[in-house]
Amino acid sequence: MNYLVPAWHRLLDDWSWTIPRIEFDDAVSHIKVFQESQVPYSLVITDYQPQLSTKLNQLTVSPSEILNVFDYLQGIDHLDNQIVTYRDFTWPADAYFDFTSFRIIVIVKGRLYAKITFDTQGKILWVDYFVNDKHTRRLLLDSRGFVSREELFDDHDQPVQHIYYDEQGYWRIKHNLSTDQVEVNDLFSSLTKQLHYDHLSELIVEVIQDRLLSRFNLGEDNLIVTLDDQAQINPTKYLQYQPLFSLSHWHPYQQSLAKINDKSSDRLKLLADNEETHAVIKQQTDIDAPIIPLFQSRFNLGHSQRLSQERIGLFIENMTDEEVHQVVELIYQRLVKKPAAEALTILTYSVEKMQLAQNCINQLKNKHQGEFILASEAPDEVEEILTKQTEIPKLSIDAQRITTPAEIGRQFDTLRIIIDWGTTLDEFLQITAISTGIPQLCRQPNRRVKDYKNGIICSTIPDINDGLNYFIGNLKHWNQSLVYDVQLMNQYSAAELMTKWQPLLKK
Repeated sequence: MNYLVPAWHRLLDDWSWTIPRIEFDDAVSHIKVFQESQVPYSLVITDYQPQLSTKLNQLTVSPSEILNVFDYLQGIDHLDNQIVTYRDFTWPADAYFDFTSFRIIVIVKGRLYAKITFDTQGKILWVDYFVNDKHTRRLLLDSRGFVSREELFDDHDQPVQHIYYDEQGYWRIKHNLSTDQVEVNDLFSSLTKQLHYDHLSELIVEVIQDRLLSRFNLGEDNLIVTLDDQAQINPTKYLQYQPLFSLSHWHPYQQSLAKINDKSSDRLKLLADNEETHAVIKQQTDIDAPIIPLFQSRFNLGHSQRLSQERIGLFIENMTDEEVHQVVELIYQRLVKKPAAEALTILTYSVEKMQLAQNCINQLKNKHQGEFILASEAPDEVEEILTKQTEIPKLSIDAQRITTPAEIGRQFDTLRIIIDWGTTLDEFLQITAISTGIPQLCRQPNRRVKDYKNGIICSTIPDINDGLNYFIGNLKHWNQSLVYDVQLMNQYSAAELMTKWQPLLKK
C-alpha cells in the first residue's frame, strides 16, 4: 500500500468574506496520477480537518483508506453524512432569528446571543456564542454532521482551549493552547498510553506510530510524506518507515530538510517537483533527487482557431506593476490598429494583481481618451452607430481572475497565445497551455517551451511584439506549435509520470 501524508493544515473559512483562490498541493497531484493509473493509495491525515469529507468530494479523491489522527481520537470510523440544521441546537424560548445572506444572527432580549455560519454547500461551519456582546465560545461542526470541537475564548477574543467531542457528545481530549498540554478523558483511557501529554504533537506521533501505521510493512508499503515546515510533527519521526519525502515550492521545507538531513543523510529518499527544488536539495544535502512534475497534461485542445478574433492572454501574477503597464501598452498599440482581429485578456490568481489589471485598463482609457472604446462598455445599438460614424475602434480588453483549475481551462479554450513574462514561470499555467495547444511567450528559457517550436523566449518587452507577430495571424507557425505541444503532452501525461514513479515504489 502507498500511504500519503499531505500537508493539509487550513480549515474552511467563513465564506461570507473569504475570497476564493486557486490552491496547489503536491499530494493532490500525486494522488491524481495514482488514481488515473489505478495504483492503490491511502491517506494519513495528521491535522485536525473537520471538513475533510467536503474537501475530498471537491477534489474528487477516493482513497482506499483514510487513517485520520483526530478521527481515531474522536472515535469516528466512517464518512457518512447526516444533516444538521440550526433547529437541532437548543435555543432560549424567546430567541429571535435574523436570516442574512451568509449566516443566521440569534438575538435574545435585544442582545446578540449567537451567530451561525454556513459553508458554500449550506452546511453549518460553526456557531459562535456571546455573553454581554463578548465572544465566549465556538462550536465547530464536522461536515459529517456533528459538533466536533468547542473553542473557548478569553476576554480579548483569543482562543485558550480546544475540546474535542465524539458523535455522542462526550469530550475526548482537551488541548490547552497556552501551555500546549493535552488531557485525555479517563473514560477513553484505552485509546492512548497516558492521560496527560505535555504537547499535542506527542499525542499525534503516538497515534500515528502505534495505531494508524502499526500494520505498515517496511518491505512492501511506501510512505510518501510532504515535507513541510508548518507540520506539527517533527519529520524525523517518519524516518523509521524509510519514507519518500516529497518537496515542492508550494510548501516551505528548508527547516524540515535540515532536520532529516542531520539525522539520516545516508538513507534519505527525496522527490523534487522541479529543477529549482532539485537544486536546493542538491545544495543542502548533496542528494540528486529525482524530479516528477506536479501537473499532468490533459488532451484538451482549445477552439481559438474557430474564432475570427485572435485573443492574447497576458498572465501577470509574477510580473511587476511597471512591467504589466508596459506590456499592456504594447498590446494596446496592436489592438488599436486591428480591433476586429485581436483581443486581450489579462489573467491572474490574486486579488491584488486583479486590481492592477483593472488599473491598467483604466489607465489606457485615461491616457488614450477618445482613441477607443471598450467593447464591454458599448453594448447597445446607439453606441454602435456612434462608433461607426466617428470611426473610433472598439477594443475587446478584459481582466479575469482564476480561482479554480476548471476556470483556467475555460479561459484558455479561446486564447490564441499566452504571455507569461514573470521572473518565475507558472508550471500549472504552462502545462495548461500545452494541453490546450497554444504557444507561449516567456521571459527566460525553460524545459517546457522550445524556442520557435511551441513558443518564443522574449528577453525584453519589445521582443514580445515580435513573438506575437510570429504566431498571431500566421496559421503555419501556430499549427507547428500545436503539433509540438501534442508531442509534449505525452511527456506530461499521467501514464508517463507513473513510469517515473515506478522505480521509487516498492513492488
